[in-house]
Amino acid sequence: MDGCVFCDIVRGAAPAYVVYRGERAAVFLDKFPVERGHALIVPVEHYENLLEVPDDVLCELARLVKAVAAAQFKALGARGVRVVQNNGAVAGQVVLHLHFHAIPFYGSSLRGRRPLDPREGEEVSKLLAEAISQRRSIEA
Repeated sequence: MDGCVFCDIVRGAAPAYVVYRGERAAVFLDKFPVERGHALIVPVEHYENLLEVPDDVLCELARLVKAVAAAQFKALGARGVRVVQNNGAVAGQVVLHLHFHAIPFYGSSLRGRRPLDPREGEEVSKLLAEAISQRRSIEA
């Protein structure tokens, strides 16, 4: 969809730290993470919200959310992971392309949103990509 930043990222037309890209879903780091390793899981095809996505794609997204959370525990040492999904601007959806946030937590205090540091983006995207790759090859 023209003008959708997530569609641009998936197509490679906008910069992002891409962790995973498959036929139906992709994972990249949030540009303004709440915590180190805050990742977004999106469908490759544009769907505005949860009500529009076909069930088979939604199932693939759910499997990928699980893989990302496991990677955040294993590769980043997270002590907890919050999964968030908003539908509609009133509910807090800023980019109108279906996406899930997987936000790792390391302790009791939140860092809060901040611009993603390029060094952190490089390091974290590689760590998560490797952990997801290992997990997905085991499940295949």
